[in-house]
Amino acid sequence: MPEGAPIRARIRLWGVRGTCPSPGAQTVRYGGNTPCVEVRSASDELIVLDAGTGLRALGQALDGEIDDRPVHVFLSHRHVDHVMGLTQFSTMISGARDVSIACGHVSPTELRSFVKELTSPPLFPPLSGLTARLAFPDWDVNAGALIGGNLKVRGIAARHPGGATVVVIQDELGAILAYAPDNELSILSDDPTVAAWRDALAVALRDVPVLIHDATYTDAELARHVGWGHSSAEDATRFAVACNASTLLLFHHHPDRRDDEVTEIVMRCREIALSMGSALMVDAAAEGLTLDVRLRETALV
Repeated sequence: MPEGAPIRARIRLWGVRGTCPSPGAQTVRYGGNTPCVEVRSASDELIVLDAGTGLRALGQALDGEIDDRPVHVFLSHRHVDHVMGLTQFSTMISGARDVSIACGHVSPTELRSFVKELTSPPLFPPLSGLTARLAFPDWDVNAGALIGGNLKVRGIAARHPGGATVVVIQDELGAILAYAPDNELSILSDDPTVAAWRDALAVALRDVPVLIHDATYTDAELARHVGWGHSSAEDATRFAVACNASTLLLFHHHPDRRDDEVTEIVMRCREIALSMGSALMVDAAAEGLTLDVRLRETALV
């Protein structure tokens, strides 16, 4: 990596597991918390992608900062593994900073009602003062939400039961990150509508430096889960090559997936990328993993 190359954004993973939390001895390396990703711009604007159980630790880290700039939370969708951390998000509960929450293809009014229900009895004890500094802005996924002076957050429809959004963060140079935690690529499908959607998505994500993509299953498991709204790690790799992405992080690990199995999957996906003549960097998403997106390349910190 060139010394001193300017940073466009820093990405840190706080939760990478799908479906439900899975703590235990067999998930220590990659982590058992559900989806939550922190993105910091060069000017330190803060974007949070999804509010799974990883959000709890992020909130604790934010509480230790001397900073009152707002926190912008974008939800890919409202399935429980992606929102259950909201009740434990100390930054929101304390009212220490302004927090906004938006969800792709969901109106602010509907989202406000959803969050109120999630954080109220009988699901949760009353949280006094919760809405003091909480906002639900309208998110036009096509035009994009402007964050700070140079970040834009757009959304593209994913294939997932009940609907979900592929979140794309970009600056004046183009895309920085594409986040697709729940997305069924169906690469083997002969449905022309699915193929057209997938091709359009690949064009929209062309040359993205970092692609965080659903890798819940393996190819061998995928046939038993058609229509469930998830992809295999191998298909995520083939898609990342089609996008000409620089780095792929396999995400939304199955809750039953042991650390050694995740490592085996990564090695297999690296072989696939190499066999396709691609320089794609493939790794497994892991709690605490940090990446810098720089002007010329992406690097692990």
